[in-house]
Amino acid sequence: IPVGSLSVWGIALVAAATLLIVGRYVQRRDDRALLEGAMLCALAFFVLATRMHERYVYGAFLLAMPLIAFGRTGIVSSLVLTVTMYLNLAYSLAYQTVMEAHTVGVNATDLWPVVSHPASFANVLLFFWLGYRFLGGAERSVAVADGPAEQGAAAETPWRSALSALAARARGWFDPREGTIGMTRRDYLLAGGIAAGAFVVAVIGYWWPPERIFDEVYFARAGEEYLRHITQFEWTHPPFTKLVIAFSMWLFGGVNGLGNTAYGWRFMNVVIGSLECIVVYAFAKRLTGSTLFAAAGAGLLALDGFHFVEERIATGEITISTLAIIVLYALYRYLLSSQVRLKPIVPGRFGVTFWAALVAGTGAAAALAWLVNLLPAHRLDEVAAGISKLDPSLSANPYPYYVAFAYFVLGAYLFARWVGARGARAGSAAFYADGTVVTTAERGAANVKQPPANDPPELRVRVDRAGVETYETPLATATFAPAGTMEVDGTRVVKPGDARVWLAVLSIGLGLLLASKWNGFLDLGITWFVILAVSAQRFLPWRALYGNPRGFPVDIALAVTAFTAATIYWISYIPFFTLGHSFSDLIYLQQQMYWYHSGTVAHATHPYSSVWWQWPIEQIPISYYYKDFRAAADVANAGACCVAEILALPNPAVFLLGLIAVPFVAWRAWCERNKGYALLVVAYCMQWLPYAFTPRLMFEYHFFPNLAVIVLCDVVLIRAIWNRLAARTLDTARFALAGYGALVIGLFAFFYPVLAGTQTTYTSWHARMWPDIVNIPGTSWIIPHRQNQ
Repeated sequence: IPVGSLSVWGIALVAAATLLIVGRYVQRRDDRALLEGAMLCALAFFVLATRMHERYVYGAFLLAMPLIAFGRTGIVSSLVLTVTMYLNLAYSLAYQTVMEAHTVGVNATDLWPVVSHPASFANVLLFFWLGYRFLGGAERSVAVADGPAEQGAAAETPWRSALSALAARARGWFDPREGTIGMTRRDYLLAGGIAAGAFVVAVIGYWWPPERIFDEVYFARAGEEYLRHITQFEWTHPPFTKLVIAFSMWLFGGVNGLGNTAYGWRFMNVVIGSLECIVVYAFAKRLTGSTLFAAAGAGLLALDGFHFVEERIATGEITISTLAIIVLYALYRYLLSSQVRLKPIVPGRFGVTFWAALVAGTGAAAALAWLVNLLPAHRLDEVAAGISKLDPSLSANPYPYYVAFAYFVLGAYLFARWVGARGARAGSAAFYADGTVVTTAERGAANVKQPPANDPPELRVRVDRAGVETYETPLATATFAPAGTMEVDGTRVVKPGDARVWLAVLSIGLGLLLASKWNGFLDLGITWFVILAVSAQRFLPWRALYGNPRGFPVDIALAVTAFTAATIYWISYIPFFTLGHSFSDLIYLQQQMYWYHSGTVAHATHPYSSVWWQWPIEQIPISYYYKDFRAAADVANAGACCVAEILALPNPAVFLLGLIAVPFVAWRAWCERNKGYALLVVAYCMQWLPYAFTPRLMFEYHFFPNLAVIVLCDVVLIRAIWNRLAARTLDTARFALAGYGALVIGLFAFFYPVLAGTQTTYTSWHARMWPDIVNIPGTSWIIPHRQNQ
């Protein structure tokens, strides 16, 4: 909470920055310092003061122009300010348009958060970077008015020394063994056993309490409405998780008997939560190559209170979390299986056949888009999403046509790519994990093109006349062959066709995730970011280190994931269509969903709501159920029975360890050039940090998909500690691991009453509310009216 007026703080910051800048100019007294100082003062006024219009940055932009003559600093400043000032002007025009048109359902104070927030951050970052350099953070030779121009390279600074040290800690090669140790028969049995054990623990008493709690009033009701084939009351999320609940109810007899009770609502979520343990086991096995630590990962997930609670409530979070980790695992396997890619050389791949198919497909897409929008649009009731009346104005809405056209054009592009690749072949090209390309003509020797390399002494790379590459590191030796195979120390680990399988799994997983909740777009973003980042390595002047830069056709990978996800998304709405709704209704419903989450929920309140930075420290875990069974005089008696609560409380020994484990894995990802570690850190950040910019009311469960990521990072950290201790004595390592396991089990057992809703005395319940016991201010494991009863 700010102390004092923000405008006063802004004036104070501008004054302080001006004093620092003027003081530094007095020390230097040269022409460049005058220009830089003036530019910084103008930028400080725009960045630090409040109530700034877009025109106030123009002074800094104008003064940045002559600084181009002094080299990189001026060039970077001019480019950044050119982009951000243009965006400022465009934003102002959009703001004026919205205000004059009185557009409904638009937050005029934050029109383009995806654009405006990064642009603002870029301006702030530019100011502090320039200020750091101007005030002496980056030493350089300075030209005097009558002296020579800048001379020589910049002197070594502590900042550059730190970067040099950081670079020195990283390998110049990757470990070919990464991800090569997969599941064995023993692993499948052990993973299945852990999942079965997790199921038994979770299924005991899962029907308590028997009434609908928290958002079960929407999700369980949605399952009943699907079975009754009536309009859905809950329309603010896509259907898939509600269809899962409907299927769970159907297993228990549908709307009759046990189907429409807690037994029916929650059962499939218990099953799905148990299956997530198997996915985490398989992921951990690939990351660590160890059965012991794979089992540890699955066990940590099964014994986490957050996971335990979410699989015992009929909402969508456990399905979303399971699908998210399936997507990440499939993406990792896709990267691993793409370390060698074999592509036929078809001279006419993008020739006449391709363009003819694309043009014809585009025409067909236009026709199909027109056909699917023939049915009239209806005004949807904002509460029940039911058909109320025809609305001609909605029928004229162009967005359903644009969406349908984009979907069909995407399919047409994939078809054209497939048709173009059917032509006569003139050879093949093999792409290896380090960026080497081996082209083999139908008749002739192999042509080898290797990336620019400054190999360290410990790495030896050789390519023979047949195009077989040997990649020899201190840890293992990999052999890449033009046939599209990869062997590590004589064992084949990649064969042709593997990548297609994992691309299919990845695409289907993304589709189901997006059809469950819109936060699936975060995982779609992760997928596309990773694919593009790995592919971008082909432009670097050294060997690839984080996956094969040509291991997958980028356009096809992006198009397949998008097209498959969109297909599954609209298929999930088939029950919606069977109620008489049209495609235009579907698009209008998506608009309603967006307006709801960006508007209605943004202004709501809840005692257990939280913000993004509170989630990793489990400051405000959400309570799904609380009931005080005490009556009469016993209400004030803390020793009387009973109270009961279901608190989605993560296991502190698992969850809080992530505060150390995630940065540790990020460090190891850099030092060891490990693709899996890097993927975990990217996923953790991209499944979390975007929530810092959302306007809607949020809860700890929005962070829930990161629980599995935290568990995997914990396993990597624990294994590193094990290796360090085992290097001394194996007994010490075993004792430490057993001690940590006992702590995890003990905490799960201790908190079990407030995870399962067990009836207990108020004193016993309160003993598990740790922040309240030790009087930590600002924490909210208990809402105020339950304290000190």
